Amino acid sequence: MTKKALRDDDMHGLRRTGGLTWSVRLSIPRDRWTDAGKAFGTATGIKQELIRSLGTRDKQEAIKRRDKALAAMREDLDTRLVAAGLLPIHGHWQPDWMKPENLIADALDARREIQNASQRADDDFEDDLQGLSDPRRRMMDGMDLMLEDRTEKLNAAGKDGGKYYRQFREIALGESTPFSAILDRWMKERASTASHSLLSLDRATLNHFSRYLAHSQDLPEPEDLMSFLRSQIVEDVPKRVLGEFAEWLMDEQNLSAKTAANRITPLKVMWDFAIKKHILEGPNPWQGATAGLKRKAGKQPVTLRPYTASELIRLFEADPNKAKRWAWGPAIRDMMRLSLFTGARQNELASLTVGRILNRDGAEGPLWGIQVTNDVAKTRNAVRRIPLHPLVQPIIARRLSAADASNPDALLFPDCKPGGPGMKRGYYFAKRFPDFRKAVLGDASNDVVDFHSFRRSFITYFELANANGASACTEIMRDRLVGHESKSMAGNTYAARDLGWDLYSRAILGMVDKGMPDEVKEAV
Repeated sequence: MTKKALRDDDMHGLRRTGGLTWSVRLSIPRDRWTDAGKAFGTATGIKQELIRSLGTRDKQEAIKRRDKALAAMREDLDTRLVAAGLLPIHGHWQPDWMKPENLIADALDARREIQNASQRADDDFEDDLQGLSDPRRRMMDGMDLMLEDRTEKLNAAGKDGGKYYRQFREIALGESTPFSAILDRWMKERASTASHSLLSLDRATLNHFSRYLAHSQDLPEPEDLMSFLRSQIVEDVPKRVLGEFAEWLMDEQNLSAKTAANRITPLKVMWDFAIKKHILEGPNPWQGATAGLKRKAGKQPVTLRPYTASELIRLFEADPNKAKRWAWGPAIRDMMRLSLFTGARQNELASLTVGRILNRDGAEGPLWGIQVTNDVAKTRNAVRRIPLHPLVQPIIARRLSAADASNPDALLFPDCKPGGPGMKRGYYFAKRFPDFRKAVLGDASNDVVDFHSFRRSFITYFELANANGASACTEIMRDRLVGHESKSMAGNTYAARDLGWDLYSRAILGMVDKGMPDEVKEAV
């Protein structure tokens, strides 16, 4: 395209007035001049164009404002044509207020205004015979007049004005509740109290539930799952459909009973919230919905266990860097050892930064440590400090030297790229480690051990150390170091959350000294 053509394209629809201010011009098709003249009430009976000032003398700014102005002019033209009982310029036009998302938003606004309106008679209004002293009644009458006007306009345009009237009024009067009325408030509160992991599970649940509601209505899967769910009416979903959600998750989505239960729990929490806030009436239809699933999941044998000493030695002696397919070799090699000596989860390790390495100045003792912060902690109890045993401290020292030590947010495991619903840095690592584990330990290790088994081994060695006389390796110290809720009321309610670096250090040293087999330490 030539420079001249580009200039002509840029200037399309623009013109300058005598005052040098830019305006935009919308041409009306010749066969609609008479209709437009009638809609605008022109003296000549025809209207060939619409012109609107863009309020600027700057050409580039006028170009930026043009498209938005043209869209508004087209909508104004169509609105006037429909109001005059004529067909719109664009056959599929509908007024902005009729769009489903705007219908719901407007109706919810009316609902809030009606609920907040005082039912007390105005002091200066005494026409009690007709009930006009009730502000809520007057507000509802005004809403009905507005709806009647919109209904007439929709019917004139060949739309179903009656359906719009019914939907708006039912929502405004609280007779039906779109999911958006619940989701907006619940998700706002949830964001301030739930962890990133729980919010990720919430999103997965809502996506599954939206997909299921479309399936239950024999509709294709929505392109925008959340928008579809927001537009659905809670009261229109039969209790039977809610009751079959778990079966659909397991039969159609191939989820396990445990995962299906986890998908239902956020819905129960959301319904409880809506009932508490008087958005919905009780009882909660999800109450007890996961009981059977949990029993079913409980019957499935739990076979995962800690690693044996020989398995750990084989994993540590295998070099994942030698095989070309192990692109994650350095991360696998280092995180296996760190997990065994700290009990940390894979995402907690993959998310380590320079600023989360503690006590490098030795102020609290000889051991460095790692900090698990709230943004990566699985639960509130998982926020903790863990000393690093001298055998694995060189791993962190090496990672620090390769990172930007001046930047506290610099990652120690930049090779662990984020992914998955919660964009966790352990997401892709969790998919690569099983390949390495299977290559070293064989198919017999499937469904028996996983990366979490390093954490199980840590706890096992901690218990052995306690039995062998390591005084610092107590039950409460174990719970604090691995980030579990203490089972005792005293430990969970009254004891300090942080029991001190010295005690934590002695527990880590004691665990390795009196609980971990010598051959495992040598393999590290």
